[in-house]
Amino acid sequence: MNFQNTQNNLEYNHPIRPPSTVMKLDRLGSFHQTRLSFTRRLIDDLKYQKSKIEIHQWNIDNNGIGSAIIKIIFKNEILSLIIFCHSINDEERTDRVIAEKWDMTFSLFRGIPNKNELNQLSKNLKIQESGRHNSKQLTLSRANKSQRIFEKVLNDLSIGKQPSEKLINDVGYLIRTTAVYGNGKFGIGDFSNTKGNEFLEKPFQAEMLTVYLIRYFSIELINFLAKKRGGKKFLTLSKHLAKHLGVGNATGLGMAPFLVNHQELIHQWIYNREIALSRVFSIKRLDKKTQNKIVNYIHEAFKYSLQWKVDDQLQSKKINELNLDLKKILQNTNLTKLLNFNYPIKTLFDFYKDDITLETQEILNSVFIEPFPELFEDLINNMGAKEQKSVLIDFNVNDILNIIKDNYKWALEIDTTKPAENYCFWYTSQTKLEPRLGITKKDAGIDKQLPFDIAHQIKKTLNILNKLPYDMTASEVMVSQPELRNIIKRIIINKSLPYSEIQNNLIGKDMKPIDILRCKLSFFGASKFDPKSDLWTRITLFQGAPLPNELWKTNVNDWLFPNLPNV
Repeated sequence: MNFQNTQNNLEYNHPIRPPSTVMKLDRLGSFHQTRLSFTRRLIDDLKYQKSKIEIHQWNIDNNGIGSAIIKIIFKNEILSLIIFCHSINDEERTDRVIAEKWDMTFSLFRGIPNKNELNQLSKNLKIQESGRHNSKQLTLSRANKSQRIFEKVLNDLSIGKQPSEKLINDVGYLIRTTAVYGNGKFGIGDFSNTKGNEFLEKPFQAEMLTVYLIRYFSIELINFLAKKRGGKKFLTLSKHLAKHLGVGNATGLGMAPFLVNHQELIHQWIYNREIALSRVFSIKRLDKKTQNKIVNYIHEAFKYSLQWKVDDQLQSKKINELNLDLKKILQNTNLTKLLNFNYPIKTLFDFYKDDITLETQEILNSVFIEPFPELFEDLINNMGAKEQKSVLIDFNVNDILNIIKDNYKWALEIDTTKPAENYCFWYTSQTKLEPRLGITKKDAGIDKQLPFDIAHQIKKTLNILNKLPYDMTASEVMVSQPELRNIIKRIIINKSLPYSEIQNNLIGKDMKPIDILRCKLSFFGASKFDPKSDLWTRITLFQGAPLPNELWKTNVNDWLFPNLPNV
C-alpha cells in the first residue's frame, strides 16, 4: 500500500483515546516500541544520511584492555565514539549508578579528537561524573560485560563453535550500560549546541547513536578476542546471532521523574502515538498484502512473547496472558474475516479489546502502527517540544477551577487523607543527585520531598481558590500564594496539553515506578523488559536492528519483535 493509496483510503475521523484512558500507570506500563520510538527513527535517519560506520582506531590488547575509536561519517559531519576498556574485578561490576568502576567507558564526540583531546578523554572518561569534560562531547556512558554470557560466547567462538541460540536470546546482549548521559550533563555539550544539525537536533538522537555504536563495538570486540584466544580455530559470531544481540541497560528511579518534570514532552510523545493509532483506525480498506503483513506481525509478536523470559512474577504472569491472548487471536478464523471489513483495524481491535489484557492491547497497537510508516513522517519528525519557562497569564481563578473540574477529576476522586495515599515520597539523593523513593512512616527526609504529590496539590489548590475572588488573575494568585506557583503552572499547561499528566497518585502505596520507567523506555525503543523490582528494570536496545553494513537495505527498519527461529 503506497503513500498515495493510503492517503486516499484514509478518513481522519476516528477520535483519539482520551487522557482518562491513556494516562493511567497500568496502561503506560504496558507500552511497547513503535515506529515513533527513537531507536527506530535513528535507523531511518542513518539510512537517509547514507552514513558510513568504520573502525578508525583499535588499540585493544589480547585481554580486551585499551582504547578504540569508531568513526561515523554523515553527509555534513563526522562523529566518533571514543571507547576505553578497563580492567576490573568481578565484584566491582554492578548495575548501580553509584558504581565507580566499569569495564568500558564511552563518549560520542564531534569530529575526531586530536592527541591532546584524546589524552584528556583518557584521563576523564574512566571517572565519568567526576571528570572534566568538554563541549565536543555529546554523550557520556559506561557499560559492563554481561557475566551471564560474555565469557561463554567468547569461549565458544574461540574453539570454533557458535554459541547457543537459547543463551543469546535469554540474555540478548554482550554488554549492559548503566547510564547514557546527554544534554550538557557533567560539562559535556549542551543540546542547544546541536542547533542547525538536522541529525543531532532531534530528541535523544545522540544518545541512541551512542548505544547503537556501543552495540557494534561489543560485536567487534567479541570477534577480536575470540581470534586472539582461538587462533586458527576461531569463528566470528554468525550474522543472525549478531543481529539478535542488542545493548543491555539497567534503568532505575533516576529516569522516573522525567515524565513528571517534562509535561510538554510527555504530551507530545503520547499525543503523537494516539494520533498514529487514530490514523490507522481510520483506514477504510486494506489490500491483501497489508492484511498479510498485519497477520505476520501478530505471529512475530506471539513468537517474541514466547521468548520473553523474566524472573519477576507479575511480569511473567502478564507475559503468559499475552501468549494466550495472541494464540487465541491467531487461531480464531475471524482474524482474516475481520481484516476484510470496512475500517478493518478498528474492527479487529474492537472485536477483541474487552477479552484481552492491557499488555496485549498495547502490543497490538504497536502491530497496527507498524505497516504504515508513510502515514507518520510528520509525527516522527515532531517528537520534540519547546518547553516554556513561563505560561500564559490570561487566566483567572474561575478559569483554573474549571480546568481542575474538567481535567483533574482523577485527582479529586483520591482520598488524600488515607495513609495508603501518603505511603511514600520522592527526594533527591545528595550523594548522586539522583531521585529516590522514601517510605513516609519509615524514612527521614519528607521535608525535602519533590513536588510529585500532584493529587494532593490539586486538592489544596482547589480549597484555596474557592476562597478567592473568581476574577482574581492567576498571576495575582501566584504572587500572593507562592506555594501554588508550580501546581498552577501545571494546571495551565494541562489545559492545552492534556496528555501531560499521569492520572495516578504518585505517592500512593499502589504506585509502581516501574510503569513510569517502561513508558519512557518504550519511546526509546526498548524490548524484553525485565523488572528486578518495582523500582528498576533491565531492558535491551537495538535487539534485532540492522548491523552497520545492512543500513542500505530496503526494509532496513523491519525489526519490531526480534525473535530467533530455533529457540
